[in-house]
Amino acid sequence: MKPLDSVMIDKILLQYDQQKKTYQDFLDRTLTLIQEFIVPDGPKIHSIVGRIKEKESLADKLEHPREPYGKLNDVPDIAGIRIITYFEEEVQVISEIIRREFNVFASPEQSRVQQNDPHRFGYHSTNFQVGLLDNRLELIEYRRFRGFLVELQIRSVLQHAWLEINKHLGFQTREHCPPNKQREYARVTALFELADLELNQIKPFAHQPRKPTRAELGLEPGDALPPLPELAFESLAPPETEPPAPSNASPPSQPQVPTASPSRPPGLLEKVPTVSQIRHEEMERFVLDNRLITAYDRKIADHYDTRLIFKSPSIITLTEACYHLDIASIAEAGEVIRHNEKFIKPIARVLFGDPATSKYEHISRGVTLLVICCALAAKTGHTNTVFQFITRHHFENDPEITGKSSELIDCLQEHLSP
Repeated sequence: MKPLDSVMIDKILLQYDQQKKTYQDFLDRTLTLIQEFIVPDGPKIHSIVGRIKEKESLADKLEHPREPYGKLNDVPDIAGIRIITYFEEEVQVISEIIRREFNVFASPEQSRVQQNDPHRFGYHSTNFQVGLLDNRLELIEYRRFRGFLVELQIRSVLQHAWLEINKHLGFQTREHCPPNKQREYARVTALFELADLELNQIKPFAHQPRKPTRAELGLEPGDALPPLPELAFESLAPPETEPPAPSNASPPSQPQVPTASPSRPPGLLEKVPTVSQIRHEEMERFVLDNRLITAYDRKIADHYDTRLIFKSPSIITLTEACYHLDIASIAEAGEVIRHNEKFIKPIARVLFGDPATSKYEHISRGVTLLVICCALAAKTGHTNTVFQFITRHHFENDPEITGKSSELIDCLQEHLSP
C-alpha cells in the first residue's frame, strides 16, 4: 500500500485529537452494552477489555497503511474490545449475541487471515467491526456515535495465551520462526488447538455431582427408585387465540404425529424428503419470539438453577428434529407446541432429571421445542426409534439423555392414559 502523504497524516491526527474523547465515550458505552447482553444470554467469560489507540501507534499505522485511509473513521481499530472466553466453542456463542445486538461488519484483519489456513502459524481469533444498531442511534444519548465502529476480537483463553507467547517469541508468522525449529513450533500450535477442542468435549461433564448409590438412598435390593419431583412451574396464561374462522371455512389441518407400525418401528431418521424444511433463520426467530417457548425455557432453566443461553447449534438441531417429524413449517411447529403443551413438564422431568442431583452449566434456548419433539418420537412406542431420534437430536447438556428412551415412552403412555 502506498504511504500516505504528510498532509493527510496530519489531518487524520488532528481529527484524532478532536474526537478522542468521543471515541472513549463510545468505547465505554459499547463495553457496557456488551456486558449487559452477555450476562443473561451468554456463557461466563474470562475477561472483556477495551482500549483507545494511542496517538503514536496511530501515527505509525498511518505511515505504514494496509488500507487506504482518508479520514479517522476509516481506521478500523481506533477503538478496540477484546473478549476472552474460557472455551473455544463459546466464541461462536458470543459472536451470535454480538450479531444479534449490533451492526456487524467484516474486519479487514479477518479477511486477510483465513482461520482454516493449514500453513498459518499463530492463534485463531474471530474479528468484527461493530457499530450500534440504527434504532439505538436514534436515541439522543447515542446520536453522536453515528459512524463510529469498534474493532472486536473474540477468542478463547488458550488462544489468547498462545498469542501472548507468540508476541514474546516474535514468531507471529511462519517466516519469523527459524527453519530448523518450525516442526517443533507446529507441534506446539497443534497442541493449543487440540487442547481447545478436547476441553469442548469435557465441559458438558463439569459440575456433575456424583449420583448417590441405592444404599445411600436407603433402598433395599428390588426397591423401586423414588419418583422424580414435580417441576415447579407456575401456571402460564392461556395462549393468545386466533380470530375465529368464518363458519363456512374448513377447519385447519392438524400436524400429523408419526404413528407406530405394529410390525416394525417407523424410520423417523430415514424418511424420504417429501416436506419442505424450515429455514434456520425462521427457527431462530421462532425460538426467540414464541411466547410458550420463551416462558417454558425460562422456567426449565430456573428450575435447574442455571443460565438460559442462545446457541446456534441448538437451532440446527431443532430444525432437523422438526424435519424428521414431518413438521414442515413454523406454523405447524406452533400448533404442535400448543396441542402437546401438557407433555412439557413430565417429559422435561424425565429428560433432565432430579434438580437435586442433575446440574447443568446452562440450558439452551429452544429446549421446550426439543422436549415436545422427544414426546412426539416417544408416541411411536418403539424404544429403538426413540433412542435413535434423541441420539441424533439432543442438546449438549446431559450425556445421559440418550439412555432414557424407555422412561420417555413410559412417561408419555402414563400421561396419554385417560
